Amino acid sequence: MKNKTIFTLLIFVAVAVSSLYFGLPRLKDFSGVDEPYWSYDRVPKFWESVSEGKWRSTNICDKPGITLAMISGAGLPFIPDPRDYEDLRQHPKTPAEVEAIRDAYFYLRLPIFLFTLAILPLFYFLIKKLLGKTTARFAVIFIGFSPVLLGISLIINSDAMLWILTALSTLSLFVFFKTDAKKYLVLSGFFLGLSVITKYVANILFVYFFFIFLLEYVLYAHKNIELKKYLPRALVNYLILFATAMMTAFAFFPATWIKFSVLINATVGNAVFASTWPLFLGIIGLLALDILLLKEKISTPVFNLFIRYKSQLIKTIGGVFLALSLFVFLHVYSNIGIIDLESIIASPKGIGEGDLMERYLGAISADLYSLFFSISPLVLFFLLFSVFGIFRKKELERESVTAIYIILFILVFYLGSAVNEVVTTVRYQIMTYPLAFVLAAIGAKQFIRLEKIKTLVPTYATYLVFIPLLLLSLFSIKPHFLAYASEILPRDMIVNLKGMGEGSLEAAYYLNTLPGAHEMTIWSDKGAVCEAFVGRCFIDFKNKTFKENQMDYFVVSTDRKSRSLKMSGGQVGYADFKKLYATQNPEFEVLIGGREINFVKVIKAE
Repeated sequence: MKNKTIFTLLIFVAVAVSSLYFGLPRLKDFSGVDEPYWSYDRVPKFWESVSEGKWRSTNICDKPGITLAMISGAGLPFIPDPRDYEDLRQHPKTPAEVEAIRDAYFYLRLPIFLFTLAILPLFYFLIKKLLGKTTARFAVIFIGFSPVLLGISLIINSDAMLWILTALSTLSLFVFFKTDAKKYLVLSGFFLGLSVITKYVANILFVYFFFIFLLEYVLYAHKNIELKKYLPRALVNYLILFATAMMTAFAFFPATWIKFSVLINATVGNAVFASTWPLFLGIIGLLALDILLLKEKISTPVFNLFIRYKSQLIKTIGGVFLALSLFVFLHVYSNIGIIDLESIIASPKGIGEGDLMERYLGAISADLYSLFFSISPLVLFFLLFSVFGIFRKKELERESVTAIYIILFILVFYLGSAVNEVVTTVRYQIMTYPLAFVLAAIGAKQFIRLEKIKTLVPTYATYLVFIPLLLLSLFSIKPHFLAYASEILPRDMIVNLKGMGEGSLEAAYYLNTLPGAHEMTIWSDKGAVCEAFVGRCFIDFKNKTFKENQMDYFVVSTDRKSRSLKMSGGQVGYADFKKLYATQNPEFEVLIGGREINFVKVIKAE
């Protein structure tokens, strides 16, 4: 027992040391996109509104981003008002002003980063309660050494909080199913409430959780309880979950105290689910009617049918996942060319213009591509091993049921995004990563329990092998962790075609070293370059901009190429954007992850 505790503590120490080594320098030395909305406006506005009792003004954006503002705001006392620097972003500034902006980002990012590290023991506790210590250790290793999750924890963005809260809500519910302890149901509702006031996409959990309550009976609970007892209890438990989530959202979102419709708009009334909620509420209503008036006369034969064919149901869920996986691997390694997945990822909100194949098969496959090739090959192997394990199990255990729930969540999340005409890039699907790592941890445990493996390698030795292998992935992408692409992905392909500003700081700092940088005028396809550059900087595509300003340099990047060419039509004034993005000999270049296809180029204007 003592040795096992020591192994667990050593794993946490390894994760903490690794995170601090890679993360602390990156908190300051990075210039990101989207972050200025939070640093210059939303975070200080939230806390100013709280301090002055202006509750209505705490409705800072449509995300709503409340938990992010709460956590990040812990850094505000250590810096001047960030809004003092907002007007400097695209204008000339002194080196001291650039340094002050970097310091502000450090202190606003630091609380998010530390919160991520501090919450890992709760992940371990819930996974241990659900699946045992071995699986929990593997899950902490996979989560703690993930380049993508490290990268998201280092930026001021609602997604930095979203993956934590939604995963904890989901795992708490799974523990409730196993233990029947109401405290985990309430805990799930608490984290769900925080999730929906972090980002509206978390509302999908309301729908997912409801169907998981029903699926729990089909896969597991029917062995211990009759349907006529289970359904009323499940409906009441779901209402407890729902009520807890809504009360939590209300308690932590001050704007809702003044105007209750703000809470509805952030949760069940959010526009993104306008087409889903009528159907969902209709199903709940019919089920309640059947329970209260018809005494389960309709539900009983339906559930009995699913129970009879549950083996086929499970294999169908796993089979769909594996079929989509095979399609993705064929696309990557055989160039079948049926659908251009990278093109779809480059325009994640433009799939509504495509045909049904592109909107559904293409979008879901692109989502899976982003997931598979933004995690370590080792983790990917165990994830797929876990899915194959479903077909090997003759009797369902809690481990297998959890694996099915996670696979189903990933598929439902992708399908829901496709219905709403959105492709989930790495950041957009950040909710799937921690659960995918739990799925991989299940596979890792199953793998080391194989007779041939068990006799050759003791369990503790696998930790000593896995951690160095995962560290190699972190070193390979340092310091652009969110742009990680798997070592098994061909070098002429990338994953994250919608980056968060990787390479921008390096480009700006190079320009700052040039003689007369303060008097220079540049154009960049990323505002993140402007923020760290001491001269004048433009990011728009107006003819007036290029007519009235002689550019000294252009800064272009892979992940803004699609947007720039679309918005410019290829050329604006004397700026030939097609030629700029095709430039082979830039004056300065940053290759993200060492991939020539993923660049940030500084090009001298001709």
